[in-house]
Amino acid sequence: MAALGRFAAAIGATMWLAVVAAAAQTPPSPGAHLGVATCRGSNCHGATERPAGSVVAGNEYSIWSSRDKHRKAYTVLLEKPAVMMARALGLPDAVNQKLCLGCHSDDVPAAQRGPQFHLSDGIGCEACHGGAATWLGVHIAGASHRANLAAGLYPLEQPVARAEKCLGCHLGDANRFVDHRLYGAGHPRLAFELDTFTAIEPAHFVVDQSYIQRKGRITDTQVWAAGQAVSVVKRMTALLDPRHAHPGLFPEFAFYDCQSCHHTEAPLHGPRPTATGLGPGTVKLDDANAVMLQLAATQVAPNAARALGEHLRALSQAAAGDGAAVEREAAAVRQTAAALVGPLAARDATVADLRALADSLFALGRTPDEWRFSHAEQTTMALEAIVTALKSSGQFDAPHSAAVKKAMDALYASFATEASFRPEAFAAALRDLHQAIAR
Repeated sequence: MAALGRFAAAIGATMWLAVVAAAAQTPPSPGAHLGVATCRGSNCHGATERPAGSVVAGNEYSIWSSRDKHRKAYTVLLEKPAVMMARALGLPDAVNQKLCLGCHSDDVPAAQRGPQFHLSDGIGCEACHGGAATWLGVHIAGASHRANLAAGLYPLEQPVARAEKCLGCHLGDANRFVDHRLYGAGHPRLAFELDTFTAIEPAHFVVDQSYIQRKGRITDTQVWAAGQAVSVVKRMTALLDPRHAHPGLFPEFAFYDCQSCHHTEAPLHGPRPTATGLGPGTVKLDDANAVMLQLAATQVAPNAARALGEHLRALSQAAAGDGAAVEREAAAVRQTAAALVGPLAARDATVADLRALADSLFALGRTPDEWRFSHAEQTTMALEAIVTALKSSGQFDAPHSAAVKKAMDALYASFATEASFRPEAFAAALRDLHQAIAR
């Protein structure tokens, strides 16, 4: 009863009565999703100013509802591009299709939807933090973070758990996957890097001393490296999934680099050797995440990094037409990546480690074979994580920090779109960033 009293005091009498009345009418099932309305109270996460005694800012709902693209995940299914996509796929609409709702809403079974739950809320609080029916009371009663986790709150502060959750939509899982058919109908290309996307969500948490005391200290490079490792594991799992195997003439092109086929008509920049051994006119696997993982692993497990590189090269060559070799090498890549998840997530890189990793990325950007758009994209987001970590460690004073930010902005601008991407412009911007960081 004491806990219920603290619960009532925390959320206010009006909301408390509403919760009690709703529960009396429809008792929520274990793990039920109660809806974002249960989190938006001014004494909870919908505050404009930090509530008295709160360990969090209290404006998390406000950030989600006004700035987070997850809020609009459902409503975009009602817009013209989604309607046209559905038409191309032979569907009556997008907004009622499980194919779309799996990632554009918190599409839990009807039995797990509380009275204030609405699919139209898009990717709301519980889509990421887990159904609140089991942990809401404990959470609002002021329990510790450990107690919240024990009650069922999802541990998003942990890099591997966050990667598993986010990549379920941003790459796919056993139930959700954006294949080439969806791309052909107009779906945007999926591109993801855990640390960068956490920041631009935008993040609705601040890693201050209170956060560290409650949840531990996690660095940007840990999040980046764990995200790359989990991404490779999931990508290889999808590649090995029989449901994605095409027995006909064409493979499942969603696993391949888009620019192998979809490139601009600008003149080529001369013959370029490839690390995969594949020449012009061949489709190449989208291996950008795996290349990032290999670089990250070099400092932690050099033998594993070498093995990953060897299997990755063999996989890329097999993907040109050797199905049995694809299965063998994809399984080897997955096994190697899975073994790296834990060590990379636990590694707190030193300043020397960060600078060595940055140098490896700068060297990668100077290699002609890695001037593909996806490689430029992942290289830049990796450097963003490193720059953030270097700033946090006090490596840049104000003028230095401004120069690095200007160089980072120019690097992003050098590949603003796939159609406008030019390797020389990216390489030049990369050299400028290298100089800015080293000054």
